[in-house]
Amino acid sequence: MLTVIEVVLPVFGLILCGYLLDRWGILNAGYSEAFNRIVYFAAFPALLFVVVARTPPDLILNWPFLGAWTASIVIVYALMGALSAILYRDGLGNLGMRGMNVTCSSTAFMGIPLCVAAFGRDAALPAVLATTVLAIVDISLTVLLIEAERNAQARRLLILRNIAISLAKNPLMIAVTLGGLVAFSGLTLPVSMVRFCEILGGAAIPLSLVTLGLFIANQSLTERIGEVSVLSLVKLVVHPLVAWLVIRAWFPMDATWTAVTVLLAALPPATTCFVIAQRYNTHLQQTSVLMVASTVLSVLSVSVVLLLFQAGP
Repeated sequence: MLTVIEVVLPVFGLILCGYLLDRWGILNAGYSEAFNRIVYFAAFPALLFVVVARTPPDLILNWPFLGAWTASIVIVYALMGALSAILYRDGLGNLGMRGMNVTCSSTAFMGIPLCVAAFGRDAALPAVLATTVLAIVDISLTVLLIEAERNAQARRLLILRNIAISLAKNPLMIAVTLGGLVAFSGLTLPVSMVRFCEILGGAAIPLSLVTLGLFIANQSLTERIGEVSVLSLVKLVVHPLVAWLVIRAWFPMDATWTAVTVLLAALPPATTCFVIAQRYNTHLQQTSVLMVASTVLSVLSVSVVLLLFQAGP
């Protein structure tokens, strides 16, 4: 429990920084959009590029983990999509953001330190790979759905053309694609380029959390609490349960990789969710409230997973 709290506290500290900067009149909500643009067009692409490019191909091709992690994302994303279509009926963009919010875990900022603390340094490898998969699957699918809704009034061929162009120009997609090409080509990045990407990419998560604080300083945290409660339940309970069932049924792994996979699924949404929600102005308020609420609740979900897997999977 202490380890979980130590990892979660900096998250709230950064959100609180943004909140207080707004309340004290140093910054205001107008800065939120500017900071988001820095994160979306510069910091996050640098972070994704260097993470994917430096992931060893043999790790990327760990098929049991790839299968289990990807299947858990797709199943829960589809489940949330069905619930969204039944309960809310408010378009593909919101459906996509709900799906991303309940599957895109904070594998880098929270997952890596938690996995290392709980299972040793080798446990960082699946957390890095999970981050790569999320960048490819979650971001691609969500942006695809948002762009599909935006182009819904166009003709069918024009819709496909517009979506393809939007994805091709998306900085996150470009970063992941270039990183994958570097990883599989066997090329070694120059030290100066790696250092540049690490410095710029290192600003992505802290700055996006401060931006979140700026945004929620002017929002009601109790609005849409019913929907946020449903999303929190799916993210923190259903996702790890589905991950465990998928491993048991289709992709058996050793005890450590099984525990790490379930632990990563039990984490709250990554800051990437807020960045994309704000960039596209889609499901923004619910996403911001969900991130705060689910981060608090993840202290319980992560602690339960750690306790269960200490006794053996």
